Amino acid sequence: MANVEKRSGNYRVRYDDPCGRRRSETFARKGDAERFLRETRVAIDNARWLDPSDEKITLAECADDFMSLARRLSPTTQQTYRRDLDKYILPRFGAYTIGRLPSDEIENWLMDEVESGTAPSSVHRHYRTLRRMLQVAIEKEKLLLNPCDRVTPPRVPRGEMVFLSWNEAINLAEAHSERYRALVYLAIDSGMRWGELIGLRRANVDVQRHKVRVTDQLIRMGAGEWLRKEPKTSGSVRSVTISEFTATVLTDHLSHFAGPGSDGLVFANQAGHPLISSSFLTHHIKPARDSLGLPCRFHDLRHKSVALAIASGAPPKAIQARMGHSSINVTLDRYGHLFPELDEAIATSFGEKFVTAHANRSNNIVHVAFGDT
Repeated sequence: MANVEKRSGNYRVRYDDPCGRRRSETFARKGDAERFLRETRVAIDNARWLDPSDEKITLAECADDFMSLARRLSPTTQQTYRRDLDKYILPRFGAYTIGRLPSDEIENWLMDEVESGTAPSSVHRHYRTLRRMLQVAIEKEKLLLNPCDRVTPPRVPRGEMVFLSWNEAINLAEAHSERYRALVYLAIDSGMRWGELIGLRRANVDVQRHKVRVTDQLIRMGAGEWLRKEPKTSGSVRSVTISEFTATVLTDHLSHFAGPGSDGLVFANQAGHPLISSSFLTHHIKPARDSLGLPCRFHDLRHKSVALAIASGAPPKAIQARMGHSSINVTLDRYGHLFPELDEAIATSFGEKFVTAHANRSNNIVHVAFGDT
């Protein structure tokens, strides 16, 4: 039984929810009350009804529920969500109820961040965190529609890759101190990621067989707190064959700078602790690159490794396995523009096949003609 009744100058809607519980909502205008009753009946009939009280919870309360459910995710993902919520999202929207969060306010927030100088990639991440939190609220039947679906986030420009020449790569490695020179050589040779390199242990290096086994990575969680976890993708667990030159450099490095024991870090600072990316950039990469006039980042050494593999004629599938990409599509999407010679090689091969097949056909015709006479 559902109805609209006038009570003390207002209009009260009374109805039974899908569980048979008596509900009521009060409106100042009769038209609003009647419209609410119609929409509620339709929602109940189509199994789309949501408890109105759920849409009245604030984003701050929703964030607590979201982070509680996020405990099944990796610690680094949880850390990212928590930082984005506390520093960027909740200061702006914490007091809003999830059912009354206008999409235009979200869009204004994103534009304000861009105008304040926040990197587009960071702004886009903040948007994705908010969108994911609201999407979880929908999945838990606390919200019907996601206002982020009606928002256009800022476009993230794709960063231009820097590809060093052979001489530039060697000069960059040699510009580092002896303690870190092998790190740069291995980064170029293997294409390993930063977390994989700083987490590399003695047990995973076989200089005699020129093999480096990538089984995990080291992630910095906070001051003095480190997490050893699985690599970025399932395909990132791999064995990489390195050159004899790099194996020789690593042999010397292991005897002078690596930590003791099979679990000792191959690359550590002078105190024997894991390398911190920001500190390494400031005190080692930046002085080395500036002295040579190079604009590269450490991650560009990975790009250099791919470029060298392509130049050597390595097929895309082999490069995918060596780099630990999740699929061949990732390799081709990122580095497909470096494969023009493969297109030319296909055309050359097709041309040779056409010529050979055409010559064979001509010879067969001649033989048949002579046989007939």
